[in-house]
Amino acid sequence: MVEDEIFIRMDVGDQLREAGWTVYELGTADDAIEFLQSPIHIDLVLTDVQMPGRLDGLALAAFVRRERPTVKVAVMSGNYLPKQQDQHLFDCFFSKPALMVAPELQALMRGTVPAADRSPSNGSPEPTEPNGPRG
Repeated sequence: MVEDEIFIRMDVGDQLREAGWTVYELGTADDAIEFLQSPIHIDLVLTDVQMPGRLDGLALAAFVRRERPTVKVAVMSGNYLPKQQDQHLFDCFFSKPALMVAPELQALMRGTVPAADRSPSNGSPEPTEPNGPRG
């Protein structure tokens, strides 16, 4: 999970852990890219769009698509609305405040999220792992 706002990161991270996920929390896309270059197995990256640093969440999503194409990507934002030309970068989108992201992320990992859910809904962001697979 990649989120620069500590309280959001803590809330969403706790929610995901309670749902059985292993969660790695990072505060910038730059840190996430460094983390993703490690041998740790990741199934899903949940990222905010606007963060400090050289890269934003969309640049992180592009990196994941290019370098780790089997990893699912979920994006969240309170200010950004998905553009048609960006939707290939992520598998689902959550509008902040992201309240209940765990059920939707579990559906994404099971492959049961309809294509229509790839854009605005309600949810949140740093690399996460569901109960079975890690990530």
